[in-house]
Amino acid sequence: MTNPKICPFCGEDNLCEANIPNNNCWCNTIKVPMELRVLIPEDKRMKSCICKKCILSFKENSKLFIEKYNLTK
Repeated sequence: MTNPKICPFCGEDNLCEANIPNNNCWCNTIKVPMELRVLIPEDKRMKSCICKKCILSFKENSKLFIEKYNLTK
């Protein structure tokens, strides 16, 4: 079972609080590149949020991010 609080890439707490009513979670204000979304393992898609650290790391250097997590698509 996928834990919705765990980033599908790094395995750390994603600190997402979007499911809390009237909460303005950081994940509502950051653009997640589609190129990163397609790299989420299929069994975790739409089940957990990517953490801010991974989103920013991907935006900074997508090739290095893909190599670090051994992702291929």
